[in-house]
Amino acid sequence: MIESPKIGIFEIFSKDELNRIHTATLDVLERTGVRVEEEKALELLNSIGANVDFSTKIVKIPKHIVEDAIKYSARTVQFAGRNNKFDLKLEGKRVNFGLGEGAINILDYKTGSIRPSTKNDIINSTKLADALSNIDFVMPLFTAQDVPKPVMPLHDLHASLKNTEKPIMVVDFGLDATLLINMAASVVGGRDKLKDRPILGMYSEPISPLTHGREHTRNLIEFAKAELPIVYIPSPASCSTAPATMAGAIVQSNAETLSGNVIAQFSKKGARFIYGADTSNMDQRTGVFSYGAPEWMIVNLAMAQLGRHYELPIWSTGGCSDSKILDSQATLEASLSLFAAASSGANLIHDVGSFLNFGLTGSLELITICDEIISMISYILKGVEVNDESLALDVIDEVGPGGQFITQEHTLKFFKKEHWMPKLLDRQTRSTWEKTGSKDLATRANERTKEILSKHQPTPLSKDIEKDLDNELRKAEEKILQK
Repeated sequence: MIESPKIGIFEIFSKDELNRIHTATLDVLERTGVRVEEEKALELLNSIGANVDFSTKIVKIPKHIVEDAIKYSARTVQFAGRNNKFDLKLEGKRVNFGLGEGAINILDYKTGSIRPSTKNDIINSTKLADALSNIDFVMPLFTAQDVPKPVMPLHDLHASLKNTEKPIMVVDFGLDATLLINMAASVVGGRDKLKDRPILGMYSEPISPLTHGREHTRNLIEFAKAELPIVYIPSPASCSTAPATMAGAIVQSNAETLSGNVIAQFSKKGARFIYGADTSNMDQRTGVFSYGAPEWMIVNLAMAQLGRHYELPIWSTGGCSDSKILDSQATLEASLSLFAAASSGANLIHDVGSFLNFGLTGSLELITICDEIISMISYILKGVEVNDESLALDVIDEVGPGGQFITQEHTLKFFKKEHWMPKLLDRQTRSTWEKTGSKDLATRANERTKEILSKHQPTPLSKDIEKDLDNELRKAEEKILQK
């Protein structure tokens, strides 16, 4: 967590440009509109004065409704951990980091090969995130492909709840959200207590361009009414499902997330809505959605600036790569995207160390590397403390020209506080490095990952709570599989 970056937040728009983006967004929503495929949402939007065509399901939303929804939105969102020492307060410039979600493959840290992911991989990624000090929240990084597909999301959450005390964000795969809410409620003592201590949030997406799918809209409403954190952000690809110009892609992304906020706020005023976009580009040579593109990074900066303008909690992305293996490209793209996202002042930055190969493959070692990168970024963004003691005038005067500071009490007092020390990056002399095996970053990350997983034991649920959670999983499975 970066409590409040001291250095200036990176902003890319002038005030005039920001206003033009906002005005263009309102124009899209009022003139072009959005498609809403959930009947109850259509009825809701019609009741508040939107122009609803029930035959085409196109909804045109007047400016005042969009801006009223922004006014109704929660300015601060609590995102709780099972242990309150991990609670997050999403507001202002507080920056928090967490995993990504839903990889179908894993770069196996034991064999180095690619294979389909399992529930045990979710357990391991969650345990790793629970242990790493710079990871603030958890998402089920993998999909549990060793269980029946219709109930995968249940097992994703089940593995997460048992293996971390940190806040958990699950993915909306279209499953009835009440089943997931009931599982989380069983851990904290019921739905009312879950509202007070929201250990669960949901990440969901509209369908670009400008479409709110039936199941995702239904779950958006359910989480809004349950007063749980809801991330509802688009993920369009510029040149494919969004305009080729970055300004146009940002306008469309803004329209998609703000229209989702209208549905959330008019379902439950003060809904804990988290704003943002995962907008990147479609590579014109390969047709892939890039996870390491500078376009993605600049949209993160843009959406964070817009989010601050609206005074909404902000979601962002960083720490992933298009590379197929844990190589220089992976660390380059992960580092740049993490620094861009952190310097934007976004409140929740996800995908940290999670993805290789365009989001298809998860890597535990990349999470470990990104934990170190975040530590470096945190040091940079805290800036420099300037006071009488830190200016060190008396020490400089005492040492004088040609002296040394190594033996000064001032040095002993401040060197640990003032200087960043790596846990993973190498600073050995070459001769020492060679004597200790000439290990590169990927090798050291692999060894540290194995060490953490062999030693770290997450705080378990009590036997009674674990039994309640297992019962909720069983009931939810029966409900789904008997259909």
